Amino acid sequence: MKQILPLLVLTALPLLSGCGTLRQPATDILLTGAGATVGYEASGRKIGGAAIGAGAGYIASRVANNQIDAALSEAEQHGYARAMNQAVKQQYWIIQNQQRRENSAAAESDARYITVMLPETILPDGTILKPTTITLRTQ
Repeated sequence: MKQILPLLVLTALPLLSGCGTLRQPATDILLTGAGATVGYEASGRKIGGAAIGAGAGYIASRVANNQIDAALSEAEQHGYARAMNQAVKQQYWIIQNQQRRENSAAAESDARYITVMLPETILPDGTILKPTTITLRTQ
């Protein structure tokens, strides 16, 4: 058992350096070898124990790799959703600012009044309208 402990420490140190290292093929080899060594020592130096340990190490490496892939995918989806949310907010405020400018421009412009002279008009039913003056408001 005293011989296994330093080997486990040396095997575990590279794995603790970050998630990026678990995605590399070297990690598969390292965990398979570590599993084989631990299995060999734990089984009383039998080849069958080494094979079982190697298989367990490889499975552990694949499980860790799949969990990292799932975490990366989830983080990507979360980031995409946040970006879409931010884009919608930005679009909303752009529209709000445009409407404020249009309303303030309309309020600032002074209304003009135009006087129009309407001539005498005879309607189809024979009614005669006298000439008149009307005032129209424009902007």
